[in-house]
Amino acid sequence: MITKEVVFGFILGLILAFAGSYLYVFLFTDYHFVRDFALIQHYGILSKVVTLGSMLSVAAFLLFFYRKKDSIARGILFSIITLLIITFLY
Repeated sequence: MITKEVVFGFILGLILAFAGSYLYVFLFTDYHFVRDFALIQHYGILSKVVTLGSMLSVAAFLLFFYRKKDSIARGILFSIITLLIITFLY
């Protein structure tokens, strides 16, 4: 059953993946995430950036899992799986 906590975890996982992608591009590359988005997409590294950015979501999943917040952790896991499918199909 989908509850508010699962939806919260899903949205949190997507936000953390985006924030992690932004931080990765900002800290470790010469690209600017918003300005050079098309360039990142053209070179085919967008999937790699999203994958590295989702590490924050994995950390949040582990945090909520160990604190026995299983519904939120389930939502974060669903967001990671959704990003995996989108990245694989893209």
